Parts: sequence; C-alpha cells; structure tokens
Amino acid sequence: MNFPVDNHEEWKKSFEYHHEMGLWNFSTNPKQAYDIIEKLINEGYLVEFKNHSFKKFLCRIALSAKMLSNTPYSEAESFQEAVCLAALRAKGVKLETCL
Repeated sequence: MNFPVDNHEEWKKSFEYHHEMGLWNFSTNPKQAYDIIEKLINEGYLVEFKNHSFKKFLCRIALSAKMLSNTPYSEAESFQEAVCLAALRAKGVKLETCL
C-alpha cells in the first residue's frame, strides 16, 4: 500500500477511472483483508473494528491511539470492504464514503 506522494492527483484520477470501469474493486477475499491489516500493523498502525449487524462493518486505522480516536470509521457491508476503505484513508486517500 505505497501510494505515490509526488503525483497523488494523477494516481487518484487513474484509480477513479479504472474503478468506474470495474477494473479495480475492493477485495472480497477475507485473507487479503487480513494481509492488509497485518502489513499496516507491522508499519505501526492501530486498527479498530466494530460490527453493528450482519451487513454493517466499521473499521478505522491510524498511527496512534490519539489519532485513532479522531479518525472517522469507514463503513461497508463487508469486513473486507471496510478494511480496504479504512486502509486507503489511513494512507491519505480522501474518501466520501466514510462516517
């Protein structure tokens, strides 16, 4: 999850273009979501989950407990999508779909 910092806007436009075409979608594989969590924890991030119902998962990720408490949750209908959204947010990608 190393996003290019120097050309962030160019990368974001490319991601949005390909995502709209259906080429880049969130993972549906729980193992891949756990791999993302493990990588972020190894980088020093803290991860928090909440499950409100069968189809409502919340996740937030930050570099410190103080930052975590001020970070909005990413909400999704699957654990995997919530992790992907929270990971993107933790890496600095602006998302409108977060709580």
